[in-house]
Amino acid sequence: MKHSDIYTKFMIEYDKANVTSSYPSLTRYEIATILDKAYLAIIAQKLTGNNPRQVPFEGDTKAIEDIRPLLTNTTLSKYTKDPIVDNLFKYDIPSNLLYYINGSVEIVNTASSIDDNRHVILPVSLISHVASERFKATANNLPWMKNPVAYTEGKNICLLIDLYKYKYNHGSMKLSVTYIKIPAKFVNGSDNTEFELSDSMAEELINLAIIMSTEIIESPRISTKTNIRSLES
Repeated sequence: MKHSDIYTKFMIEYDKANVTSSYPSLTRYEIATILDKAYLAIIAQKLTGNNPRQVPFEGDTKAIEDIRPLLTNTTLSKYTKDPIVDNLFKYDIPSNLLYYINGSVEIVNTASSIDDNRHVILPVSLISHVASERFKATANNLPWMKNPVAYTEGKNICLLIDLYKYKYNHGSMKLSVTYIKIPAKFVNGSDNTEFELSDSMAEELINLAIIMSTEIIESPRISTKTNIRSLES
C-alpha cells in the first residue's frame, strides 16, 4: 500500500464521518500532519503496551509482526573515549533511530572465546542518567557491573564497561544496536512512498487519524485532544 492509498482511504472515512457538516475541511498538508502524528502514536502503543491488548512489544506475537518491518540492526564501530571517565565510550546515534530496543558489545577478552578470537559479546542494558553515575569509574570508584550499560545523551550512545574485567581491552568494541527506525513521513513525502507496515496496520493508522482529526458537536476541540492523550504514550 502506498501513502496515496492511505490518504484516499482517510478522506473516504473522514467524509463518511462528516454527516453533520460540522467538521472542518482539511488541507493535504494538515492531513499529512495528522497521519504522521497517528503513525508515531500507534508505534508507541505497540511498544509500551498502552493499547487494548495491554501487552508491550515482544510480549505479543501480533505486536512483533506489526512493528517488525521497522526493526533495524546496525553495528557502530567508531567511538570516542571520554577523557574524564576511564570506562565511558561514546558512539554516534544512528540518524534514523526512534526507539532503542537492545544492544550488545564485542570486547576483547584475556581468555580465548569459542572461535579462538579472544573476544566476548555482552548484552548492553539501557539505563537512566541518574543510574549511570554509579557505574562511572573515577579515582575513588572502580564499579563492578555484571554486563555493560548504556544511556543516551544528545547525539551519542554512552557505553560504560567494567574496567576490572576488561582493563586491557584494545579491540574495536563494536556496538550492535537493535532499534525501531523512524518511519517515512507523510509530510513532504511522495505519494508513491510505500507504507512500511502491513495493510492491517494501515487501517489502524487511518482509524486513529480519524479520531484525532474529527470532533463531535457535544465536545469542544480541546476536550477531544485531552481524551486522546492516552493514545500517544
